Amino acid sequence: MVVYQKHLLKLAKEMETETKHFESLKLEDEFNQLKQIGLIGDSLDKINAAETKFNKIIKEELPQLNSILMSVENSSNSFNILKTRDSSDEAQNLLEKIATELDDVEETLNKTFKLAREHRTAVSDLENRYKSLRKLLLTKNGDFGPALDALEERLSSIEETFDDFSNLTKQGDHANAEKILVDLNHATVNLEDMVKAIPALYQENHVKFDNQLNEITEAYQKMRSEGFAFEDDDFEISLKELRQSVNDNIINIEHLDIEFVKDQDSQINKRINDLYEKMEVQINARKKVDKSIKQIGKFIEHAYYQNKALSDELEQLSHNYSLEHGEIQITQQLGNKINSIGKQHETDLNSINDGNAIYTRIAKNLETFKTELTTIEKKQMALNDSISEFSAEEKKAHQILNDLNAELHAIQRKIENLNLPGISDDYVDYFGVVADEINHLSSTMNKVKISMDAVQKQLEQIKSDRDTLQEKTDDLIDQSILAEQVMQYANRYVGNALEIDVALAKAKDFFDHKFRYADSLATIANAVDKVEPGAYQKIEDRYYDNKAKSTKK
Repeated sequence: MVVYQKHLLKLAKEMETETKHFESLKLEDEFNQLKQIGLIGDSLDKINAAETKFNKIIKEELPQLNSILMSVENSSNSFNILKTRDSSDEAQNLLEKIATELDDVEETLNKTFKLAREHRTAVSDLENRYKSLRKLLLTKNGDFGPALDALEERLSSIEETFDDFSNLTKQGDHANAEKILVDLNHATVNLEDMVKAIPALYQENHVKFDNQLNEITEAYQKMRSEGFAFEDDDFEISLKELRQSVNDNIINIEHLDIEFVKDQDSQINKRINDLYEKMEVQINARKKVDKSIKQIGKFIEHAYYQNKALSDELEQLSHNYSLEHGEIQITQQLGNKINSIGKQHETDLNSINDGNAIYTRIAKNLETFKTELTTIEKKQMALNDSISEFSAEEKKAHQILNDLNAELHAIQRKIENLNLPGISDDYVDYFGVVADEINHLSSTMNKVKISMDAVQKQLEQIKSDRDTLQEKTDDLIDQSILAEQVMQYANRYVGNALEIDVALAKAKDFFDHKFRYADSLATIANAVDKVEPGAYQKIEDRYYDNKAKSTKK
């Protein structure tokens, strides 16, 4: 109980200190200052209400609070804790109420003082701004064009509102003045923005666009007189529409419809730039045309005569050679393409001479012609190269044919020089095949009209078969000579080795009667190696060494 009593007494002392702080507030001077300003209307009502509340706090509520706190201090010395606690709670509630009310009073005072200062500043600031606007409209009236009257009317309207605001401020009715100030500031800023924007917008429509449209009209007429034409030519319609749009925009400026004017200006500017670009594109295209049109003409003429010469050459060659790769058809196709290019080029030249040339289209055609003629020229060169080789190929083929005949005779002489008892049917047949192929090639090349493809194909086959025949001939020579040498070597063992006697008889039968020289060699070589291991290898090595030396000589 003692501890709780001390706690309640401590709270009472703290509240007493805060109460003395409230009593020390000297707000009467501030109320008097505001009264001297001369408030009226809502501002005066709010200040009067705040002063009434403040007086009630000072004269009634604070004395009441002090009385309760005294009761708390007195009852804290007794044992009536419940009464002390209730009195302390009552004092606490009253203290909080007084604090809240005083905050409201001070806020009302501060806000009123602030509004008074701001409104006095606003009056001076707005007055200066209106003077500047009025002076600007007066001295620069030509910059605003048809918008001048509307701007002056708008300024006069704002100034009337400003007079109302100024009067309320002077009278001290700051609450109602504040309501007007928000709209007044907005209207003033809006007017200032218009005054800043309109001269440039009027200049753009009245001067810039007008000059550009006149310039485009003059340039268009000059270009048409100089032979220019345009695809989907809408210049006259576009110029008429743009002039109407500019006139409409002048009216929009007069009505101060600034955002719409800006939007329209953007569209007008884009359409004007499009017209400039259309003319510039044609002018640049004409420069390209003037620079390359003669060259393309010469290129077409060159391609035409080149194709005619190629066609004549093919006609002559067709009497002696079979043209099997569509050379004549390709040349005709190239000629048709050249004629088509020439006709289009002539049409373009006529449009220039008639003064009705769309130079962008002609320039594009020239680029296409150049690419196509370059491709044609490459094909003509490839054709010319291919047919120019016919005579050389024929001559070369004759030389190869002569060489093949000579090689075949040389092979025949080699075989004859061996003085063999006979030649196998397989070898004779293969020799005959190669001989027949050479004869067939000779017949092909002796025809009135030669097929060089057939000649080349037969040559490749003959060369392959010739190589195989040469291998068969080498094998025949090597096997027959080695068989004779090994049989001669085996004679030293005749009568002494039964195996040699049997093998020798069999080998001679293969050699003399059946002409199977490889079998003859294998039979006697195996027998000799059984009697004298390694003997055949020595005979074979000596034979090939001698053969290599003979070949070098």
